[in-house]
Amino acid sequence: VLTWPCCSSTSRIAPIFLAASLMAMPPALAAEKADAKAKPASSAQKSTSLAGKKMDGKTAAARAVKKTTDKMNATEKKAIKNALEALAATQEAIAMLDKKDAQKAMKSLEKAIGKIEVVLALSPDMSLIPINISSEIIDAKIDIKGVKKVTREAIDLLKRSRIQDARQLVTGLASETVIHISSIPLATYPHAIKLAIPLIEKSKLEAAKHALVAALGTIVIEDRVTPLPVVRAEDYLLRAEKLAEKTKRSEKEEKQLSALLKSARTELEFAEALGYGKADDFKGFYKQISEITEKTKGGKHGTGFFDKIKEGLSSLLKRR
Repeated sequence: VLTWPCCSSTSRIAPIFLAASLMAMPPALAAEKADAKAKPASSAQKSTSLAGKKMDGKTAAARAVKKTTDKMNATEKKAIKNALEALAATQEAIAMLDKKDAQKAMKSLEKAIGKIEVVLALSPDMSLIPINISSEIIDAKIDIKGVKKVTREAIDLLKRSRIQDARQLVTGLASETVIHISSIPLATYPHAIKLAIPLIEKSKLEAAKHALVAALGTIVIEDRVTPLPVVRAEDYLLRAEKLAEKTKRSEKEEKQLSALLKSARTELEFAEALGYGKADDFKGFYKQISEITEKTKGGKHGTGFFDKIKEGLSSLLKRR
């Protein structure tokens, strides 16, 4: 089974095979209208500017998908290729049954079964073979103060048993990439396909088609959630690490290093406000960022300063 950094995961049975896509959902919480009058940049805004462009949700989603596919070895990729071909052959068989062409439907099923046999030979220990990865993004346009305000209001509503009002208030209060993994379950999919063969031989084409549609219905979709603020914090820290290792940093690079560390902390504060971890986890991260700041102050440099926090963030994502 695929492993992947995630905040949480759920599984369900797919009613139909979904084509690959990368979708950006509209922000659940609308951004406040900008003031018509120009205002001087705050220290936080200046810090973000020095840190460089903030990673958008689509980039974070693409990175998560790439990280998963990169982990697959050549054998797994070959198994996935054959699983996809088996799925396509099953769909071809359904199309042929619609045309009342039993002979071509049977040939398609023979091809599907042959491909599944290859998959079983290549990956006998895998219970699920991924056939599709897609993602969607929920990225609320709200700041930390806004999150805390909405949270307080929701808690107040819950205390007064106004559950539905509270639910509406917090719906979409998230900043995350939801990655959907569609997989063939090797325990049930081959058997479901084979049920159609004797039906075709008995000229029960409609019953055979229903059996194949049911086979497609056994495809499992697993949803995995990756919090965007944590992904962005990791990105800032990786960039900061490169600067921290430089022996001779320019004044501009000193400011960039400081800005990157501040931006990483801000993203982690946002993640904490949205509930993507426990308070104790984040206290440790803030302490580590403060320690890195001290170790790199005044042009000081070195390696290994970021090892602990990178390991901690990775652990946070995996155990959620």
